[in-house]
Amino acid sequence: MGMINSDFYCKYANGDSIEIPFEAAELIEMASFDLQEQYADLVRSGGDNSYLPADVLLALLEDRTFFARIMMILDSGENVILSGLTLAFTSDHLRKMGLTEEDAAQLVIRFLENEDNLSFSIDEATARKRERVSAIYIFANGWFGIEAEQMSDLVWSDEEISNEEMMWEPSSSYLFSDEGDLVATPDIRYDLRAWMDFVDTFSAIHEEASAWEKTEAPGKDPGMEYIVFSDEVKKALEEGKPVVVIESAATFGGMIYPGIADFAFKMRSTIRENGAAPAFAAIIRGQVHIGLNDDEIYYMEQRRGSVHKASARDIPILLAKKMDGVMTISAAVQMAALAGIPIACGSGIGGAQIGAERTMDISTDLESVARNPVMVVCSGTKPILDLSLTMEYLETAGVPVIGYGTDRMPEYMVRGSGFRLTYRMDSPAELAEVMKIKKKMNIPGGVLVVNPIPMAFEIDPQKTKGAVDKAWEDVQKNNVMGKAITGYMMGRIKEYLGDKSVESQKAFLLNNAELAAKVACEIS
Repeated sequence: MGMINSDFYCKYANGDSIEIPFEAAELIEMASFDLQEQYADLVRSGGDNSYLPADVLLALLEDRTFFARIMMILDSGENVILSGLTLAFTSDHLRKMGLTEEDAAQLVIRFLENEDNLSFSIDEATARKRERVSAIYIFANGWFGIEAEQMSDLVWSDEEISNEEMMWEPSSSYLFSDEGDLVATPDIRYDLRAWMDFVDTFSAIHEEASAWEKTEAPGKDPGMEYIVFSDEVKKALEEGKPVVVIESAATFGGMIYPGIADFAFKMRSTIRENGAAPAFAAIIRGQVHIGLNDDEIYYMEQRRGSVHKASARDIPILLAKKMDGVMTISAAVQMAALAGIPIACGSGIGGAQIGAERTMDISTDLESVARNPVMVVCSGTKPILDLSLTMEYLETAGVPVIGYGTDRMPEYMVRGSGFRLTYRMDSPAELAEVMKIKKKMNIPGGVLVVNPIPMAFEIDPQKTKGAVDKAWEDVQKNNVMGKAITGYMMGRIKEYLGDKSVESQKAFLLNNAELAAKVACEIS
């Protein structure tokens, strides 16, 4: 039916179109009454009746009445060309793509407004064969197609060609995404219906693949096939919302019993109430679960005492043997990093055991935090460690240790030790900024945040030290070795301190969960 000449893409209009230009007055009359009144002076002014200023063209495209009438023209089989840009869609084309007329109008406008960026993509594609653009089609989803021509090879002919246009012949067809990415080079020559059919089919396949790539991008790492996300965590990750990974060893394999399930529910509620999705990390029947539903929490409660306490090194063994396991900070941090979750919380971090200078008994928690880009919120070190040696190890490994609201290293149920910290921060926003900067500067490794137990739940430091000393004596007397030392000592400490130690552990776990959720929200 006609062409609309404006400021857009005139450089690609070769002047050989058979379409007759619309008159400006004719176009204005196709618009709503309000727009007709707005541009009445433009119609009355005369001048070039086939040219519309760019701002007028954009206003018309945003006008529902005008665009509906353009759709009627397109549905009739006529062409509409905007400064060399052919509108290559119909109502049927829109329906197939699940789009409305308003969607199409906005995508055409976006295309026009991105002229500089998109023309670069066009030039780059056609420059390889020294082609020129002979037609540009824009489709309902914002994608665009290019028909290109190439200089004819006239070596075989002795005839003189007086008309330069006769020296060009069709060469290539190119299909670009709405971002200007070249996605296909179909064998189509100036067949608008064939172009639309191709885009309907190809874009559906392309979008499906893109959606799979976005939601399953971690699957490119073969390790992700062993991970199951809870529905809540999966939704949060897809929507870019904050998630907090929780080590499961402290809740399901530590001092908290009876009432494990009830406390696990309370941990989840605390994180939710502070704006994040809770993600207990555990192994169930040979699969890593990031996020546990109610049934899985009850299952882990029933299995208490018979499940393995898994550090990072144990994960592949338990998966291969289809076993269950609760995850220490070491394993939880490893899984958080694999899933792209930047924050985890737990109880106290493991470290260098008493006598580690001889036995080399050092928890893999320290190495895992040093290696993975995850911030770990904990209550300092477990009370069974050589604190000085543990801090030396962290410094050597390059792990920054930040006291949250404290200048001294907490020790589990004790708010502060004699070890003075280098760094202190007093808000979740400050802590989040650390992770943001590390990511932007590509600085590897994690961060350890030590969060003191709430004062009301602190256990007297002297009583705690006495219980630790007695538990260590029991270790030596019974010749407990290696990995079993931590669990044995924690059980003995609970016996020596009584039920108050359980309430203290619950308090600092909830305190850590709350802080981790707040930091996660600041990060996201």
